[in-house]
Amino acid sequence: MKTTDLVSGMAVFEWLNLKMLLIFLLGFLLVFYLIQTRIPNQLPPGPSFWTQCGYLLTRDRRLPHIRMNQVVNTYGNICRVNMFWVKIIIMSGFQTIQEALVLHSKEFSGRPNMRINDLLAKGQGIVTAPYGKSWKQQRRFTLTIFRNFGLGKIAFEVKIQEEAQYLTETLKSKFEGQVVDLKPLITAAVSNVICSIVLGQRFHHDDKTFTRLIKLFDEALELSSGFWIKACAVLPAIYHLPGPHQRIFENKAAIEAILQDFIRQHRETRDGETIRDFIDAYLLEMEKKQEADSFMLDGNLLYNIYDLFLAGTETTTTTLQWGLMYMMAYPDIQERCQKEIDEVIGRSRTPSLEDRARMPFVNAVIHEIQRFASVLPFSVMHTTTQDTRFMGYTIKKDTLVLFNLWSALTEEGQWKHPHQFNPENFLNDSGEFFKPDAFIPFSMGPRVCLGEKLARMELFLFFTLLLQQLEFRWPDKSSPPNLEGVYKIVWAPHPYKAEVRCRET
Repeated sequence: MKTTDLVSGMAVFEWLNLKMLLIFLLGFLLVFYLIQTRIPNQLPPGPSFWTQCGYLLTRDRRLPHIRMNQVVNTYGNICRVNMFWVKIIIMSGFQTIQEALVLHSKEFSGRPNMRINDLLAKGQGIVTAPYGKSWKQQRRFTLTIFRNFGLGKIAFEVKIQEEAQYLTETLKSKFEGQVVDLKPLITAAVSNVICSIVLGQRFHHDDKTFTRLIKLFDEALELSSGFWIKACAVLPAIYHLPGPHQRIFENKAAIEAILQDFIRQHRETRDGETIRDFIDAYLLEMEKKQEADSFMLDGNLLYNIYDLFLAGTETTTTTLQWGLMYMMAYPDIQERCQKEIDEVIGRSRTPSLEDRARMPFVNAVIHEIQRFASVLPFSVMHTTTQDTRFMGYTIKKDTLVLFNLWSALTEEGQWKHPHQFNPENFLNDSGEFFKPDAFIPFSMGPRVCLGEKLARMELFLFFTLLLQQLEFRWPDKSSPPNLEGVYKIVWAPHPYKAEVRCRET
């Protein structure tokens, strides 16, 4: 009898729990619906509350920029979506993006004022820092230091050439004729370029601190595009609770500890006004800038390094991964690139930036890789810095704005072959290289990618040297490369391996 009562009691308890859960969900949906119905009519149109619920219920697994295309096709180049009760304005199409980021640059140059951003970067650094004096000072100083170190000149070119040569020789000596995962090798080579500039040293590819730092940054990207970062953004209170979202903050702390150790070593080994790298330059500037309104601070130094390492590694690495995959998917294009390299450079001389002007096809292929891969399909999230009247809509201050760069890179009317991988998109009728205005993989306006010039140098020198010395073949003859990709803030190819062969003489 007691056992029966116990089972009956448990059944009632479970029923009550289910009832409470249903009541909570209904209450949540009702509140959410009421919030949506109060959206001012002057905001851009977008899917209704129930339509967005439908998206969630169907668990649409397509890539975010492909899913977004469905919304844009329905509601236009300026539309609105919601992440729970947070409104996000989506800007698509080259003309719309250009008008917002260039003609209305000040109004659209903000960054989200969210608790999660305060917890992760405290408004410091460059990439996620709010629009204001601190951000302007950090960006201006970083660009000045990069120019002083020779950005765009022979000094930077030599650093990139050295890493490209090391990567190529490693592939030739250790992996020739083998099937190899290219990602860790490319990541280490590209990371070493930024390490030599920021930290003043390059690392052996097997260095434990170096490999751990790369792994942590790769994990940070995955966490930044996952469910829990969004949950922390809309429900900041859960930060205080245990759970899988705590991995976001553990990852951040681990990266900071490594970077702080590099800063400490620089403080201990500095020699007067001798500048070895970015950290030395920043520490020297901190000593000179004693005025109260200076933002040359320890926190900004830490997050500048964080931003430079992440931005200077991931996008270029991912673009090169896509590039070599496309060369395997389109071996005729790879062969034509190698033919032009042989004619202009030959096999014995290291490619240089001066060669680029005489290599229209290779230059077109590199730009087409950037266009078609669209490694950053969306810009880093912007916000409005003030109440803004834009194209007939009223957008309140601090409204989240997402710029759909992928839409401009695949826009009908802007490209000869918008939905195909085709270098002809960057070649005129005479076979000369030209760059359409809609080529904006680095975004536009004041928040344009800080490392654009460095990335362009790296892509040309790495890609050209690799194809000069090596041939890349798809190892699985039964199926072609998977060109769909996976999204983790950057749009990266699915993990793959390539067959590497030295080119025949």
